[in-house]
Amino acid sequence: MKIYLQSGFLNEESISKIKDSFPNIVFTHDKDDTSVKVAITFPNYVTKERIKKNNKLKWIQFLSAGFDTVDVDILQNTNIIFTNAKDIYSITIAEDVIGRMLMINRNVKKYLQNMKEKVWKKYNDEVELYGSTVGIVGVGSIGKEIAKRLEPFNVNVIGYRRRYEQEPYFNDIYIGKEGLENLLKQSDYIILALPLNKESYHLINAKTLKLMKPNAVLINIARGEIINQEDLIVALENNWIRAASLDVAVPEPLPSDNKLWTLDNVYITPHNSLSSPNISMRLAELICENIQNFISGNRLINMITL
Repeated sequence: MKIYLQSGFLNEESISKIKDSFPNIVFTHDKDDTSVKVAITFPNYVTKERIKKNNKLKWIQFLSAGFDTVDVDILQNTNIIFTNAKDIYSITIAEDVIGRMLMINRNVKKYLQNMKEKVWKKYNDEVELYGSTVGIVGVGSIGKEIAKRLEPFNVNVIGYRRRYEQEPYFNDIYIGKEGLENLLKQSDYIILALPLNKESYHLINAKTLKLMKPNAVLINIARGEIINQEDLIVALENNWIRAASLDVAVPEPLPSDNKLWTLDNVYITPHNSLSSPNISMRLAELICENIQNFISGNRLINMITL
């Protein structure tokens, strides 16, 4: 059996672990090899042309959790098994979200600027997390890890998802249009942790932004397209909400002339909330387990069903 293993993301130690675990498998780093049975790669590997050329391809393991860039028709109209890396990034992204909340509350941007200018200045408006309401839009693996880490702060955690199912660390779960509106109205912090699809595209827009509290903080670690970015700029300029922390944007990289860069109440990072030295080995462990499942005919972990 031959497997395409995309290089450049997994580190050398992780690649060696995968190859050493399966000495009888041929691994290639040639993405155009049409003789591979398995591809371990990112979603942009999946194109109609590539799928058509390789009739040996049986399984594609994504190195990412998201797969919104893949044509849904390809996912649905082929016998290829698709799996993703759900859960791999949840811990580091959850920690990143907590950092964003504290960073905004404790005026970190102001203090960093003051350090550059050698200014000794105190601020008396630093908000506590204690007693606040945190609304997590998307109760998947990332949302659950965020809720777990919020427990020591004694906050009220509410979640929004498509179907009702109570979860540990959440005080309440909302569903439906009315449920989303209730979450937005109640929350001091709104965290977007849901996949991008036709239902979530521009879910946050002028109408939903106006439902939020004036002291609300919007955090997006999902996909930039979930927010209507122009509406967000208007909301931030006019203090409809207190602040926003964005790890994703439209487009990426965010152009240097975009107004978001200039707003004091915005914290931007370059789609890097998943950054951690542990990610590569976690991926390797998932890949090894799934390759073994594939060889043995067992059900694969994180199979994508639409």
